[in-house]
Amino acid sequence: MNTIIGIDVSQKSSSFHLLAAGGKGTDGSFPMNHSGFAALLQKTEGLENPRFVMESTGRYHITLANWLLHHGQSAFIVNPVLVKQFSRAHTLRRTKTDTVDARVIAQFAAQDTKALAHPGREMDDERLSVARRREQIAEDIARAKTQLKADLTVAFPEILELNVFTAGMLDLLVHLSSAQAVWQASDTELAGFFTGTRGRSLTFGPERVRGLAVDSIGVASYGPLVSDSAKNLLSLLARQKLLTQRLIDLVSRTQADDLAIITSIDGIGQVTAAHFLAEIGSIGRFERYQNLIAFCGTDPGIYQSGNSLVSGRITKHGNANLRKYVYLMAEGTLLHNPFFRAYYDKKRTEGFAHRKAMVALMNKLLKTLFALLTKREMFMVPEHSISHSL
Repeated sequence: MNTIIGIDVSQKSSSFHLLAAGGKGTDGSFPMNHSGFAALLQKTEGLENPRFVMESTGRYHITLANWLLHHGQSAFIVNPVLVKQFSRAHTLRRTKTDTVDARVIAQFAAQDTKALAHPGREMDDERLSVARRREQIAEDIARAKTQLKADLTVAFPEILELNVFTAGMLDLLVHLSSAQAVWQASDTELAGFFTGTRGRSLTFGPERVRGLAVDSIGVASYGPLVSDSAKNLLSLLARQKLLTQRLIDLVSRTQADDLAIITSIDGIGQVTAAHFLAEIGSIGRFERYQNLIAFCGTDPGIYQSGNSLVSGRITKHGNANLRKYVYLMAEGTLLHNPFFRAYYDKKRTEGFAHRKAMVALMNKLLKTLFALLTKREMFMVPEHSISHSL
């Protein structure tokens, strides 16, 4: 057995448990700086092929994993959910300290060979960080849209009958942020937003916007708030575009084949596929499709009382970010993929409510993705009935 060093990473100081052959262990700690990292390596000098294992929690592990990899070591990032499940199954102790956590991580890695099948890479962390930041910006965009609508409700309510969230309309609202500003603008100034010379041409004419400004009940003093909200939204959209391209580039460089396999399913685009891959890392980390479903959190909870065993609502114990994008992927297949649409319709005829049928569709999709990614095959509609299991 290789020596495993389980590490419980914290911001300033981290604990480790060195688990050698025969189950003998040594505990220690080190500061999260250059000298601390060097001291950790010094403690493992002379060991044959040491394996450093840490949980993917927060951001503190990234610098340590990166440092170890650059010094020729094998660093592994494991799913904290799996470590927690392992701890519950193998110990009744309620004690939780950094030393105990490091020991549990080492024991988990020693018993779960899958955990050491895929060494951590800088790209994995960067990819996940970009995906999470993009998700955060998407949430900021939703809030910014709500704010802009609230500002326009006072400054220029009539214009809300148009789609104010296009780049062209946002550009117009930055400069002409109230009904009065639109009404007072010259024909030349207003027409400039519709000629395409700004790179953001609109599908309707200046007469439509000026007509909405006539007899508007809007309050001009709220115009600066509209302008500020529009600027903020344009900035967020630009940042989202850059991060979207960065995410796709990172995933394409590391998992181009996986990306092609996932997008071979009609209804799944590159963005949702890239988020899916960023969250799961590698399909090889999951022994069975049921493990992938559990990681997503769409497995049913089991409730037992006496001899009764009942399946309840989904556990939601898994990765919430992954669950969101699997739902979006399922929605896409529902609209554009007859195979998965037929599966959803079958569940509905069996009496499933929409939400329950969507969960079933998500699990069907996860099962399909697991099979395709494991077998390295593109999606093809099965010749048999929709109950055919991939």
